[in-house]
Amino acid sequence: MWKYLSTLGYNPNILLEKYRKLFVSKTRKIWNMHIWWDIPCDEFLLHPDIHSRLLASMRWELWVGIQYYRELEKEYHQFREEWFFYDASEKITGTNIALTLDFKNPDINKHAHPEHQKQWISIWFWEQTPQDWRNLFKKSFDILHSVSPWCMSEIDSMIKKIIPFWVSVWVHNSGSYSEAIWHLLMSYPTGMSHPELALLEAILHEYNHNKINLIMQTEVLILNDSREIYYSPYRPDARHIHGIYLWLHAIAWVYWVIWNAHSTGIYSLSPQWQEKAVLYVLKNWLSLQILDRYAKLTPLGQEILEEMRAVHRECLLYIKQSHISYDIIEHAQQKLKSHHQDVVESQPKLVS
Repeated sequence: MWKYLSTLGYNPNILLEKYRKLFVSKTRKIWNMHIWWDIPCDEFLLHPDIHSRLLASMRWELWVGIQYYRELEKEYHQFREEWFFYDASEKITGTNIALTLDFKNPDINKHAHPEHQKQWISIWFWEQTPQDWRNLFKKSFDILHSVSPWCMSEIDSMIKKIIPFWVSVWVHNSGSYSEAIWHLLMSYPTGMSHPELALLEAILHEYNHNKINLIMQTEVLILNDSREIYYSPYRPDARHIHGIYLWLHAIAWVYWVIWNAHSTGIYSLSPQWQEKAVLYVLKNWLSLQILDRYAKLTPLGQEILEEMRAVHRECLLYIKQSHISYDIIEHAQQKLKSHHQDVVESQPKLVS
C-alpha cells in the first residue's frame, strides 16, 4: 500500500470526511439564506433529494427556487417528526442502503451518456420484483465485502439510496449526478453471464463518481480548457481532459477490485470477463499517458492522479499473477487499437 489521501478506496478516507463537512457547510448556507426553519442536521442535508434541490435553486429561475424551498420546508418538518427517510423494508439486506423509486433530482435527464441519450430515464422495477433487485445487489455487495470489507462499509455508510431505471439487455446502464451526491441509478442486467459482477462494476464506477463529485463541490482539480477535446479510451465520442480524468478515477478502482477477486480466488472470471478486464486496464494505461502529457492539474488533482497510477500498477501485478493467456491479451489490444482508430477518424478536431 502507499501513503496517499485515499479517494479510491484502500484506506480510511481522510478526504471524504473533510469534503463531506465542507459540502454540508455549503448547503447549510443556502438553507439559512432562504428557509426560515431551524438549522437542519447533517443527515438531512446530505440526502441527495434535499441538497440537489437546494443547489438547483441557486441556478434556476426565482419561482422555481421558491417552489423547492416550500417543498423542503414540508419535508424537513416530516423528517423532524420521524427521523428517517425510508421504511426498513426498502433496505437492501445487510446494508443501510434503500432501493427506492423515490427520486426528486431536478437534473435527472441532463448530462446523459451518449449511449443513453435516446431514452428518457424511466424509474421503475420493470419485469423484476423489488426483491429480485435486492437479491442481485446483495450478491454484488457480498463479492465486494470479500475483497475489501472496509470499502463495503464505506459505501454502506455513505450511499443513501439506489434508484432502479429500466432493464438493460447484454449491457449494464448506470448513472449519477454531480449535484445529487450519495445516490446510484442502476439498471437490472439481463441476457449476460455473471450479472452480479456487471452490477458490482457499475456500483463501484458510480460510487467513485460520487466521491470525486463531492470533492469538486469545493475544490478545483483540473485547469484545462474544457473546449479542447481529446481521444478518450472509454467513450465513443471525444472528450475534454476533465472527462478522461473522471472516467479514470471511476474505473481504476473497479478493476482493482475485479482483478483482486480473480487472482485471490474469491470470484473466478470467465474468459469473456478476463478479456474485458484486460481491455479496461489497457484503457487506464492509455488514459494515464494522455493525462501525463496534456492535463493541467492542481496539487490535489495531481495527488489523486498519482493514486490512480498506483492502483493501475497493482492491477498489472494481479494480471501477471493470474497467468492470463496471450490470446486474450492480444484480442484486448486489438479492440483498443480499433476503438482508437474509429474515434480519431470520426473526430477531426482532436488535440491528440
